Amino acid sequence: MDDRDAAMTAAFATPAAQVCIFLLGCAVIHAARAHADLITRPLAVAAVAAAVLVLLVASLVASRDQAPEDGETFDAVAVYGAS
Repeated sequence: MDDRDAAMTAAFATPAAQVCIFLLGCAVIHAARAHADLITRPLAVAAVAAAVLVLLVASLVASRDQAPEDGETFDAVAVYGAS
């Protein structure tokens, strides 16, 4: 350990430095929480919108694969057997 490391260790060991570091940490956490509130709502809306889009596309693909051809009708037994 060189002199600079020893001076740094001694500086962090003083009570005033510990209090300043603690307050700085609290300020960082408080700022992160404030930004998290601003970011969380748009992210939640985007996640719900993406889920709705995925379900919509999946239902369209599934209905296209199981839809009857021209002139055909849905038969309850055939629909049950296909699922």
